[in-house]
Amino acid sequence: MKNKSIATALVGHFCERYDMALYGYFSVMLAPIFFPKAGELALLASLGTFAAGYFMRPVGGLLFGYWGDKYGRKHAFSLSLLLVILPTLLIALLPSYEYLGILSPIILIVCRLAQGFCNGGEFSGAGIFTSEHCRPQRLGFTASLVAGTGILGGAIGSLLGTIFIFFPQISNGWRLPFLMGALLTMVGWLIRRKMSETPVFLKLAKNRKIINNPIKEVLQTWKLNCIGAGIVAGFGHALLYITTIYMNVYYVKVLHINNAKAMIITTSILFLWVILSPIMGWLADKFSIHSFMRFSAWVALIFSYPLFWYFTREPSLYKALTVQILFSFIGAAYVAPISGLFLSFFPSQVRYTGVAFGVTLGQALLGGTAPLIALSLVNFLHDETAPAIFLAIYSVAAIMAIKKFEKNASY
Repeated sequence: MKNKSIATALVGHFCERYDMALYGYFSVMLAPIFFPKAGELALLASLGTFAAGYFMRPVGGLLFGYWGDKYGRKHAFSLSLLLVILPTLLIALLPSYEYLGILSPIILIVCRLAQGFCNGGEFSGAGIFTSEHCRPQRLGFTASLVAGTGILGGAIGSLLGTIFIFFPQISNGWRLPFLMGALLTMVGWLIRRKMSETPVFLKLAKNRKIINNPIKEVLQTWKLNCIGAGIVAGFGHALLYITTIYMNVYYVKVLHINNAKAMIITTSILFLWVILSPIMGWLADKFSIHSFMRFSAWVALIFSYPLFWYFTREPSLYKALTVQILFSFIGAAYVAPISGLFLSFFPSQVRYTGVAFGVTLGQALLGGTAPLIALSLVNFLHDETAPAIFLAIYSVAAIMAIKKFEKNASY
């Protein structure tokens, strides 16, 4: 029954991550469709819209976290999956700026905000649900299935988008992946309804240890833990999005590779992350999750600038692709076991609320905004290596946060 519940949770997680990731990988293509009046700033506007979804995640994290700690993990992140269907469907059907004017980008931003709100309870919910169902000895590997499944959702979305780019005779082909996402998510929700609640929550309910107001408890007692979780999670998202979304922009704007070829590269890199995730999760169980993730962050700190310097001096496709693959190994090692790490940050009574709020706060401030920050730093400093500075500083904060909470590592 536990394995079946874990598998069911992963199916829904795949669907929602597919919905959320689509816009990021289509941001270059959608910039002139919804922001034609922005001129050279159209790409920044499009990336800003991608980041906008992240700013609603902490709100969703608090509300879905409250529901998960008070009424059950299963109910909370099943609801988050159901609610994300409508904004995804609206994006698929939304007329361009040419037909709807200023309302078009406004509605697009609102849809991204709604997606972000729903996703606020999804990643944390999936991580907590699967981790509370598994044995402690397999926590890193189980967590890596959550990470790998989520990235697979983005990879499939990117793959579908790439296919439609190659068939320009299909009018508005980019809309089809969004439409498919809404339909897949409905199927995922129907499947997720059959999950069984986690043993941890059932024990809390049986022993009458459920806290009446987990939001108040988290904000009063566990603020430092929320900040730590935010730093750790945000750095993981920064590694993923710099390696994929930012590099996709780099291929188009600097190497002048067309959108189709850039999407093929990005999709291939995402599938590499999917393959690496369970391997890294397995290794994390061998060395301990805290030690393995801290080591990965150290590698990112040491090698970020040399790698960026290498591929931005006399740029070439070979250099950029080589660095992208190396960053994938570093990033996958850090991200794969990450949801298992968060069990040690909060007690079970407030775990969903604390993890969901802390993680989404980090994602909103410095995770989902990473491509936008990287591009802005390049434009401001006139230096293509600027994103490495951002990653290096962020890796130091992640190392300190992981070390700070290592002593609480009781899964």
